[in-house]
Amino acid sequence: MVVLIIISLLICIFAGAENAPSIYQRHDINQTRGNLNKLSKLTSYIGASGADSEQYFESLSKVLLVFEEDHSLNINPTAYPKIAIKVETGFAPGLQTSKFLLEGVIKFLEWRGYGKENVIIFDKDKDGLERAGFLPDDGAEIYQGHRVFHSMHENYFMQGWFHDSPLPPSSFDRAKLILKFPSDAQYRFQEERKSYLPAMLFKDSYWINLAVPMDDVFLGVDGAASNISLGAVNNSARFLQKKTMAPATVAEILAIPEIWEKRIFSILDLSSYQIANGQRFDSKYTEKNTCFFLSKNPFALDYLAWKLINQKRVERKLRMRVLNDSLLFKYAEELGLGSPQKTIVKNMSHQNL
Repeated sequence: MVVLIIISLLICIFAGAENAPSIYQRHDINQTRGNLNKLSKLTSYIGASGADSEQYFESLSKVLLVFEEDHSLNINPTAYPKIAIKVETGFAPGLQTSKFLLEGVIKFLEWRGYGKENVIIFDKDKDGLERAGFLPDDGAEIYQGHRVFHSMHENYFMQGWFHDSPLPPSSFDRAKLILKFPSDAQYRFQEERKSYLPAMLFKDSYWINLAVPMDDVFLGVDGAASNISLGAVNNSARFLQKKTMAPATVAEILAIPEIWEKRIFSILDLSSYQIANGQRFDSKYTEKNTCFFLSKNPFALDYLAWKLINQKRVERKLRMRVLNDSLLFKYAEELGLGSPQKTIVKNMSHQNL
């Protein structure tokens, strides 16, 4: 309890009174800190990507066999009956989860005995999924035989589960509420404080997270941790340009046991990533690499991406990002989600990074 109070005070000091610490509806972090303080294994794996889904499948199979052995788990329908795959399409088609990577993961799951009805694909915005090629023009909302979910679906968000913050919404989100509830100002005020969380992260699905790293002046790195948190909730734009609240919100959402304990693995896709001018796609600062990072802990992946992006920034004569300037890893450690700086790397791609 004392530790949580100290964390709250630190957040207040950095953020000011207007950025008070967030709370959760129907969730009390104090009740579960005992479980969360058991730091996850931070081993991360570097695998070789490929020119098609078959090459991705072969590389993933090699990496995941070692991953499973290291973590004493077996990815199969008995252990994880339903799986939800979170893709990243917010800046598609310029920057997105590789279709070949997604298809390689699907092929691996089918090889392990999963039926198409037991694996779904999701992202927040329908437009991004369409631009990325994950939603066909026929309106069926099926990709490779698997259902694709987005926030336009009535059951995408979990009623009663939301991140509650005093920060005001973006003007776009406020306008949507006014149009939807024109005569109920009090209800609009209550709703604009809430960022609803995806239902598939709370129900009976375990999740796989396929993200793309991007340099971000507020988060330090917009990668695996942000993709499965801010990249999945509604009303998230209010956090994006807050140096304290953006990383705090990412860590707090992932610290919810019902989310954190259902992770299987995350992947950072390096087939195209961005080293500067984040929060929008900028081809001038994109880099490519023929490998991917995989880990059970998304913060460990983001730490590796932060180091790689810094290396590329130096090569491009850009200013390095100072680790202490980003609170993302600090908050993750304080909430018991691991110490990313202690990440152990197993390079199975034979590339020097």
